Amino acid sequence: MISEIFIIGAKGDLVYSKTFFGVNHRDKETIKFLTSINYVGQKVIGEHIRSLKFENFTYMYSQDEQENLFIIVSDIKDPEEEVRSKLILLKEEYYRQQAKIGEPGGNSIKAEDLDDFALDQIYVPPRILLVGETGVGKSTIMNLFPGETILELDNDMNETIEKVVNLTDLKGITQYTIREVNFQNLVERAKDYSSLIKSVNIICIVTNSGAGNLSRTMGLFNRLKDQVEKADFYILANFQDSVNSAFDPDKIHESFGITTFGFSANQKDSREHIYMIIKRMLEISIIEKFEKR
Repeated sequence: MISEIFIIGAKGDLVYSKTFFGVNHRDKETIKFLTSINYVGQKVIGEHIRSLKFENFTYMYSQDEQENLFIIVSDIKDPEEEVRSKLILLKEEYYRQQAKIGEPGGNSIKAEDLDDFALDQIYVPPRILLVGETGVGKSTIMNLFPGETILELDNDMNETIEKVVNLTDLKGITQYTIREVNFQNLVERAKDYSSLIKSVNIICIVTNSGAGNLSRTMGLFNRLKDQVEKADFYILANFQDSVNSAFDPDKIHESFGITTFGFSANQKDSREHIYMIIKRMLEISIIEKFEKR
């Protein structure tokens, strides 16, 4: 997931920066570090660096003929080709903005115009995949979210059910995409669903909290987890109102080793509850991960 972008002029001055969530790094030391690393790369290997990798994040670079630096900060597991395509879009829009104000080759741009472009074309909202066996309540949970349900085909021609959900109170994350897929189909056709698996930030496993379903879900999870590099797993233990058959979320967490949230889609406050659960998942997997960088 892309978290920050920078445009740094040939003289090392900050032309533009945008942080999509968290604290905006506009301090001089950050800019000096980013330009110094590129300068060292040019002196040591004879060309500007293409990327700078840390434990959880990658700084992806591109330099133009005027020696302006365009930098995108993304999750270490994001596909490089996807981030590179965003760098190309950023450069093209920068040149377009310069031409618009009549200063091609200069460093004067309207930040608000580039902000609108960044949010529309560079920022990718978090993607959540809702998986589970038939009958565990996936569709009921999807119906708790407002908006139109979109039935679409991914790049591998696999059918997914999708909704785009708006947020108002989560540190810059204003929207996320949630998709529903049958867990068994996902596991048995993992190669066919490879582009989907690579693109999501969170995989939320829905269970009915009963013994039989939990046993089968454990088997599916064990088959899938080694094929997932980027996404964090969570469990949504549905049907917690079935007191005679539902296992406690703490017991499920102990068995799977995954953060587990108790839930009941049939309760009156289920909409508010699922919003709070998804928000917490986003805080853990996006915000807190970014802040620990």
